[in-house]
Amino acid sequence: MNDQADSRKLLVDVPVQGGTLRVAQWGSSGPVVLCVHGITASHVEFEFLADELAGSCRLIAPDLRGRGRSNGVSGPWGMAAHATDLVAVLDHLGIARADVLLGHSMGGFVGAVAAARAPERFGGVLMLDGGVPLFNVSFIAWLPFSDWLVERLVSKIIGPSLARLDMTFESREAYRAFWRRHPALAKDWSPHLEAYADYDLDGDAPALRPSTRKDALLRDVRTQLVENLVPQSLKQIRVPVRFLRAERGVFDDAPLYPEKKLARPARGIPRFSSALVPDVNHYTLMMSARGAKAVAAEVQSLL
Repeated sequence: MNDQADSRKLLVDVPVQGGTLRVAQWGSSGPVVLCVHGITASHVEFEFLADELAGSCRLIAPDLRGRGRSNGVSGPWGMAAHATDLVAVLDHLGIARADVLLGHSMGGFVGAVAAARAPERFGGVLMLDGGVPLFNVSFIAWLPFSDWLVERLVSKIIGPSLARLDMTFESREAYRAFWRRHPALAKDWSPHLEAYADYDLDGDAPALRPSTRKDALLRDVRTQLVENLVPQSLKQIRVPVRFLRAERGVFDDAPLYPEKKLARPARGIPRFSSALVPDVNHYTLMMSARGAKAVAAEVQSLL
């Protein structure tokens, strides 16, 4: 099923195990950039990048299973399932190889697994403030109520982004107001962010809900943090891996990836390099004009 969203973007539904993925595509020719969004996001976060790269490449971004208009997919969950979905998207669109695999936040972890499992399908990996483990929490796997512990851990990292999944909103404006109060976005509110918030809603007023499935999120986090899949995958990647660090973190505060914290795990990743993007936080690295401009420059250099 296809439908034209606007003059720039084509939306396509791609069959995968458990349902269909909604996939956005900007442009129809040139190098292919496959984009993977963050843990509770959707393809709409890449509207900023689509503006910057307009006419220069073919930008493709799925709503990951359990998010956006792909939230009807029944599972399985986890980084391996997302990686398999990325290959399915390329196959469905008749693309033998994406020139750049770009992952923001959790999307970086998905990208790591995909590049290790299907190296012939990707020319290079661009990780945006995600993809390299922040810490080792494998002990959670051996404790009772581990899903509860995972939820507590995620809540400490992303806070209101997780809490909202248990909330309802009386109107679209109420949901926009929720996001406008977020410390990472308050100073950068824009029409693109308003569209991002609107797209995220499911249901009808006055009981609108965010579209991300919490059960999918928690299982994804478990496989991302507890299993050894991501660390093993990072060591197996043979294409160039470029990592962009945001100067500030999830709450416009301390960065998730200070240079010293990234240095040790990065040593085990072949062909790895990193750079700091100034004056952005974990969100605005991708969801602001200045962040997208910096990311677009890195994309062009990988191409």
